Amino acid sequence: MSAAPVPPILVATDNRSDAETIRKLLDDEFPTVATSTEADAAARDFERHRPGVLVLGFNTLEKAERYYLGLYRLCPLVQQLDHRTVILCNKDELKRVYELCKKHYFDDYVLFWPMTYDMTRLAMTVHHALRELVEQSHAAPSRAQFAVQAQRIGQLEGLLDARLAAPEVNATPPLKAWASDLRRECAPHLAAARTLGVLAGQVKPTVLVVDDDDFQRSLIGRILDAAGYRLQFAASGLEALNLMRKSRPDLVLMDVQMPGMDGVEATRRLKGAPHTAAIPILMITGRSELDTVRESLKAGAAGFVVKPFERETLIEKIRQALETPAS
Repeated sequence: MSAAPVPPILVATDNRSDAETIRKLLDDEFPTVATSTEADAAARDFERHRPGVLVLGFNTLEKAERYYLGLYRLCPLVQQLDHRTVILCNKDELKRVYELCKKHYFDDYVLFWPMTYDMTRLAMTVHHALRELVEQSHAAPSRAQFAVQAQRIGQLEGLLDARLAAPEVNATPPLKAWASDLRRECAPHLAAARTLGVLAGQVKPTVLVVDDDDFQRSLIGRILDAAGYRLQFAASGLEALNLMRKSRPDLVLMDVQMPGMDGVEATRRLKGAPHTAAIPILMITGRSELDTVRESLKAGAAGFVVKPFERETLIEKIRQALETPAS
């Protein structure tokens, strides 16, 4: 069996000399290393190369953040294409870059500026990123995806029973014998599927809480943790989009007002991407933000929760959203 092709590596920077330096460090290790140095061509370059790893080779963190946020706004493929980001940073911004990677804004970093002392570190980091992509492609489906498959199997079982019980089948001895053999052969597989469906129903859903307010995230986290939900957190719309490139929560609680990319824009992008469109999103809003929530509902949000909210109200809203089939 031949090995899977290695996805392209795309080096993004605003300096052609830096782009060439970084490209040369990677050329010997990876078959396709492309560069993108023109701001106006950022989206086009990403769409053309469809990178598995995006290396942000800007000499300041502010430039890298601005580039990646702009890419999200201009290129829908960024959210749809599973990829990893590696940021090249300078020593003065090392702690800040570390915090951003810990929060899933970027995936990894390499101390690179003003000069790299470990010439193989960048290549090794890219190798790790590519391995993560392979592992992610073989990851188990989410609870919601698993439950849908179990439901479909149940529907197929009902259809099979109906067909095998048809009068024309039972009135013909050869067909009746065939139906009996088929039912017997399928029985253990269908029983296993039913068991897995029951187990899937016993696993609590994962909820992604997106809010830039630490206190609000902590408050919601305590409520949902006590209710048995599994939790993920993001402090911005962009962080949520990055996180959902690699994981699939069963529901998103999205704050409306956030700096950078607000909840409305994040909702619009999630609902516009095939791999996240079916995930229900509940907006968290203050009473003065109802006009903004209407825009979110137009974008595909399943509903909203008005602050301050009661614990029972929040839990019930989540339950309803999870039980409502995606349109």
